[in-house]
Amino acid sequence: MKHTLYLILFFNCLGFSQTSLSADLTTSTPFEWDTFVGVDSFESIYFLKSNTLFKKNSQGLQNYSNLDKGAIEEVSVFNALKLALFYKDFNSVTLLDNRLAELITIDFNTLSPLRTLSHISNGNDTTFWLFDSNTLQLELFDYNTSKTRVKTGPFQNEILALDSDYNYCWVLLETELHCYNYMGSLISKLSHTGFTDLKLWNGILFLLKENMIYYKQKNSDTFLILNFPKILVKQFFVTNQTLYIYDEEFLHHYQLLNN
Repeated sequence: MKHTLYLILFFNCLGFSQTSLSADLTTSTPFEWDTFVGVDSFESIYFLKSNTLFKKNSQGLQNYSNLDKGAIEEVSVFNALKLALFYKDFNSVTLLDNRLAELITIDFNTLSPLRTLSHISNGNDTTFWLFDSNTLQLELFDYNTSKTRVKTGPFQNEILALDSDYNYCWVLLETELHCYNYMGSLISKLSHTGFTDLKLWNGILFLLKENMIYYKQKNSDTFLILNFPKILVKQFFVTNQTLYIYDEEFLHHYQLLNN
């Protein structure tokens, strides 16, 4: 009986690890944007044009810009109620509410110790992850207290990209992928060749390499190719069981299905 139970558990785990994803095209909509930012949990689409952030949904179009802060380098839309805009040239982060009204601006030039940010991503409650190119360290920063909650050890080089949810932060380096929990502990380190960007959704990691999307299930260390017709992938985003790909002319919607 005990051996039978072990066999059942083994094949259940094996079956789960072999679960694969497919991507079925549902719609392709023409758009002319500078940068496709992403889609929030309410299916509002965000994009940049002429250094202005736009939010598009069934209720209409909203926008936000502040030319005094320079170019918008990066936008995190993981939390639709607290969008994070990173202004790299001015070393600052501005948070917006769901109406694109300013909540707070954190000027890292005025904080001690001095940090020089290169990447940001939303964390939980009043935090976001940041990478300091001075120390080559990843921090979970609390903007209410202006304090660092956790800090990793230094990396050997600058990072290529990072993405996070409420529990984990994935960091893409030139030849490695690191995963940290919200306590700042390194829980996974994987080698890779050629990935240039990543997105995290529902525990699944999606990665870009030469106009192809790969994915890694949460309980696997294997990178699998997500099959879809070859197109230019200028930017991509994943949420609500949908992969969004912008190719400079169209925003393509692919429904993700378990096979």
